[in-house]
Amino acid sequence: MASVVVASCSAILLLGAGFHLYWGFGGRIGAGVALPQREDGTPAIKETAFGAMVVGLILTLVLLLVLGFAGAVHLPFPQSLLKAGIILWALIFTARALSWSRYFGLFKRVRTTRFASYDSWFYSPSCLLLGLGLFYLALSQAAE
Repeated sequence: MASVVVASCSAILLLGAGFHLYWGFGGRIGAGVALPQREDGTPAIKETAFGAMVVGLILTLVLLLVLGFAGAVHLPFPQSLLKAGIILWALIFTARALSWSRYFGLFKRVRTTRFASYDSWFYSPSCLLLGLGLFYLALSQAAE
């Protein structure tokens, strides 16, 4: 079961990192629904290539953390530190998914924009699956 969770979390992280790096390098596919929008459809956050690159690199590092914790790659850190990192990111992804923010999360207040639709059906559920998957890995005996 742990290998299925590792594969699923890795796939989500790889897809997210890939899109963010693509946008950081100037790609436009999907960019119109990548950032939260106000009720009138204007961006709630300023789009920057640097921001997209930072998110892409962070997601890549989380992917490496997951693979290192699962033993698929060797990282020069003790397993206890990797486990702490997994728990931290599980909390972050779960909090993102269950956020009461105005523009994102399963309990968002603005629900009529294109971003909100993608967030409700894809982004927030993906974050929730990641969070729960990472919690599972941290708590499973197979990953220790």
